[in-house]
Parts: sequence; structure tokens; C-alpha cells
Amino acid sequence: MYSRRSLGGVGMGGLWQQRQTLSYLKEGKPPDARRTLARVWNLLRSYRWQMVLTTAVILLGTGVGLIPALLIRALIDTAIPQRNFQMALLLGLGMLLFPLLGALLNLAQNYLSALVSQGLIADLREQLYRHVQSLGLDFFTWTRAGEIQTRFVNDASAIQNVVSQSFMGTLSNLVTVTGTLIIMFAINWQLAIAATLALPAFAFPVLYFGRRSYRAVEQAQRALGEMSVVLEETMGLSGALVIKSFGTQLREFLRFRKANRDVRSTQLGQALVTQWAAVVVQSLAALGPAVLYTYGAYLVISHQVALGTVVAFATYLAQLYRPASSLAGANATILGGLALFDRVFQFLDLPQSVKETERPLPLPAHPTEGIAFEHVSFAYGKGPEVLHNISFVAPVGKLTALVGPSGAGKSTILSLAARFYDPTTGCVKLDGIDLRDIANDDLRSRVAVVTQDVFLFHTSLRENLCYGAPEVSETALQTAIDAAQLHDLVERLPDGLDTIVGERGYRLSGGEKQRVAIARALLRHAPYLLLDEATSSLDSQAERLIQQALDTLLQGRTVIAIAHRLSTIQRAEQILVIDEGHIVERGPHAALLQQSGLYRRLYEAQFNSAVQTGRDLSS
Repeated sequence: MYSRRSLGGVGMGGLWQQRQTLSYLKEGKPPDARRTLARVWNLLRSYRWQMVLTTAVILLGTGVGLIPALLIRALIDTAIPQRNFQMALLLGLGMLLFPLLGALLNLAQNYLSALVSQGLIADLREQLYRHVQSLGLDFFTWTRAGEIQTRFVNDASAIQNVVSQSFMGTLSNLVTVTGTLIIMFAINWQLAIAATLALPAFAFPVLYFGRRSYRAVEQAQRALGEMSVVLEETMGLSGALVIKSFGTQLREFLRFRKANRDVRSTQLGQALVTQWAAVVVQSLAALGPAVLYTYGAYLVISHQVALGTVVAFATYLAQLYRPASSLAGANATILGGLALFDRVFQFLDLPQSVKETERPLPLPAHPTEGIAFEHVSFAYGKGPEVLHNISFVAPVGKLTALVGPSGAGKSTILSLAARFYDPTTGCVKLDGIDLRDIANDDLRSRVAVVTQDVFLFHTSLRENLCYGAPEVSETALQTAIDAAQLHDLVERLPDGLDTIVGERGYRLSGGEKQRVAIARALLRHAPYLLLDEATSSLDSQAERLIQQALDTLLQGRTVIAIAHRLSTIQRAEQILVIDEGHIVERGPHAALLQQSGLYRRLYEAQFNSAVQTGRDLSS
């Protein structure tokens, strides 16, 4: 037995799979930097020409940035001793123009970096969205919406900063350090050695703070995801109604405060790792100038090097240590960025429980054999079986009803017929073709589903009705409205079909939302209808009218319907009685009543209760 959900809920097997997948998502595995970087590079390959152009701009900008120090050297060592004012004027003009040109090149570099990073994140979000859409319903039953949104918003936005500032910045810093070292050794190799003595020490923060940064970022993003979940659950209309109804505002505030404080503490830890890395890097950066100025003073005093050369080296030293410091901190930042990529890749690596076939078989032009279950058994993940050897045929143009106690497996059968899941053993066929061999678009065009838990978008009634058939004609729309007994609702709404229904259709009653769902399904003109308690929220009069409309619309259609209210399926050609995952009885209503089985007990219990209720109301 399993706890029933509306069309796709999880039972004990689903809970087992939930625990397995959640443990996979939260498992603190050590970072595999090489593998993650390879995947990031595959994403960047589509922007290789922009990256080539960015690299060219970086090279040009680095070359331009090295010129002013040479101009300072010429000014001190040549123009001033020779008292050549014209030369000094030209050198001064050069010291103005080259930094300006460097600033323009830096602007171009930043624009190209943003172009690449924003494009990468947009592509990554699209991949993530398409993949999440392709996952089975089991994923959405155990994954909280706030956790999914965190991957799209928080993680992706943070990745954008990593790509633009760390990856592209690292390339720029490498070019700058390389170019600066080359020109320093070309001018004076003794001073160059003295200036670079401290560079090996920068390896310490690279090794020490990298892994700590990865863990800090991972913990901070996880805490941010938990806070997003709390906000998503409590700030929406449905959550707010429950909270106000039970008076649990204080409890939910305390829950939010805990999540908020976890975000604060983890982000503080992340900031501390970054700041301590900066302290170490700045301390190491002070070593180089001390050595350079001391040794440079000795060389100038002993007339081995001109003063302008030492001043130029001091300028180059700032250009060398600034990017070297960034490179030292870049490892920690990049590893932190890899943690963000890994969080997104975890979702991208989730396997599809319902896979699209690569070689779909064509469906016949018109329904021929209906829907057939052949020895179908099903379990959620590796949990216990919830359906056992189910076999039946829902013939074309006929109504097949599923009845039984809650948790018997009726909604699971309907989910398999809609191919929200695939059977563990056996197969489900549509017109003689296994559902696994049918293209998803073809299947969705043939099957219309009405669930018990009706979801309406926060838009107009017209758009909700036409969601599955946006190009439907006004005549067809009115026909569906009449068939679903919605005309009174349309006339009563202030803006008719253009009335905004509110979040999840809050402005409509439960029965009205179910009638909207029925009309929406009818507009698809699908030859197969799957109805999961499609009339459970309707009053008796509306239920009778809709049933009459459905009777006229069933011609040429195959219908499988679940109904706890047995009055709605008495005219079904075939009734399947489900209990504990087995078909225990089958046949039409009259034949089943003649048996002393489960169906008769359910029928008598329901109608005796209705009779007793009527007596109580009349007394």
C-alpha cells in the first residue's frame, strides 16, 4: 500500500527514491576540478571566437600597459640629464595617451568578457530548464520548487561573476605577468630576479585556501537554497492561506529566521576565507618591493644601474604583483566557482526516468486498438511494487472506469497510461505500439489528461482554456465551454473570458477549476482522455450536466476515468476494481453488483451513507 497522490504521487517506493536522490544531491564529494573544468570548457567552445578576440584585446592591452614605465625610464635617464624639454613633452604626452588607450582596451575586454559569461549562463540555464522538463514526475515529487529555483537564479548568477571575473580575469592576469616578466628580464636580469623572489611564495594561498573556498561556497549556496525554499512555500498564496488558517505565523517566522541566520553564518564563513586569503597575499606582496628597493638602491649608489631603471622596475613591480596576487586568489575563487558549476551539473546529471525514444514508431491516423496494459508491474525506484501483473484493454470509444479504496493504485495506472512513468515489467500500448516507442509529441497530441489537483496559470481564463490549443477557433472554444458547463461562470466574471483567474486559479471555486480543466482537455481534440477524479469537486447538478456532455463527446474516444463517486461511472462499459495493486474484479456495473465482492461493498457503503445523510438533513 502507498499513500495516494493525484496522478503521479509517490508511495513507499517513491520515498525510497527520494532519499536516494536527495542523498546524491547533498553528498559532499571532493571536487573533481579537472572533470568540471572540462565540462565548463565544452560550454565555452561555442564562444571560442569571442574568446579569441578577447585574448587579442588582452594581449594588446598588456602591451600598451607596459609602455608607460619605459617612458618614465627614458624621462629620468635621458630627457632630464640632457635637459631636452621637447623630448620630455613628448614622453609626458605618451604617458597620457597610452593609459587612455589602455583604459579603452580594458573597456573592450570587460564587454567581451560579459558577452561570453552572460551567453554561457543563458545557455546553461536553457540546458538546465530543458533537462528538468525532461525529468519524470518523480523528480518533482521529491524536489522542492525553491531548490530548483536556486539553481536557476542564485547559482547561475554567481557563476556569471566567476566566469567574467575569474576565468577571463585569470587569462588577463597570466598575460600581464608573462609580459611584465619578459620585459623586466630584458631590461635588467639582476633586478628582475630580485623583484621575483617572492613569487613562489604565492603558491601557499593557492594550495591552502582553494579547497576551503570550495566548501565555503557550497555551504553558502546550500543555505541560500534552503532559505529560497522557505520563501517559496510561505510567501505564495497557497502557503499563506494555510499559515493564516492555522495561526502558525510565529512558527514560520522562526523557521525563516533559522534559514536566514544559516545564510548569514555560511556567507560570513565564505567572506572570511576570501579575506584571510587576501591578507596572506598582501603580506607576500610586500616582500617583493622591500627586496627590490634595497637591492636597487645598492645598484644605483654603486653606479651599476641608472635611477630611471629602478623607478621603471618599481612601476613594473606594481603591474607584476597585482595580477600575481589575483592569480594566487584566483585558485580559491575558481574552486569556489567550480562548486557552483558542480551544483548545476548535479541537476544536469540526474537520469531521465522516462526517456524519449531515438527511433519512434508512427501512430496510425485514427485510433484502432485503444490502450492496453500487458502484465504491467510497477515500483517507484527500487521500492516495493505498487502494481502487480495488471492486464486490461480500454477499447476505442468506450469508458473504462477504475474504482477502489484510496491507495489501491488507480492513479498510478493512469500515470502509466499517460507515460508519466514507465512500467517496471510488462508494457503499456497505444493502438498496438508500446508507449516507449512513441515520440513524446505524438503521444501528447493523442492523450488529454484531467487531474484531480487542477493547476491554473495566473493569467486570463481564455489563456488557461486555450493552453493546450492556442490556435483554437472561437467556435470550438464556445463548444468546449458549453460542454463543460462553464457558460454561467463566463457570464458572471467581470471581464468574461479575459478575467484574470489569480494565482493557481484562486478566484474560481474547486468545481469551476475542474470544469476549466475538462474544457481545456476537450479543446485538444485528443482521441484518448484520462480523467482522475475529474468531477470530484462538482455539485450533483453540475456533475449530471457534465456527464451528459461527456457522453456525447466519448464517441470515437478512449476514456479511462477514476471516480470515487460511483454514480459517475455506472454507465461505463468496463469497470476495473483495484485493490492493493491488483485487479480484483472487472465487468459492467450491473454484473459487479451481483457479485458479493469489493465493488458491491464500496457501492453499498457509499449509497447507504448518502441515504443516511439525506435522512439527517431532513430531520
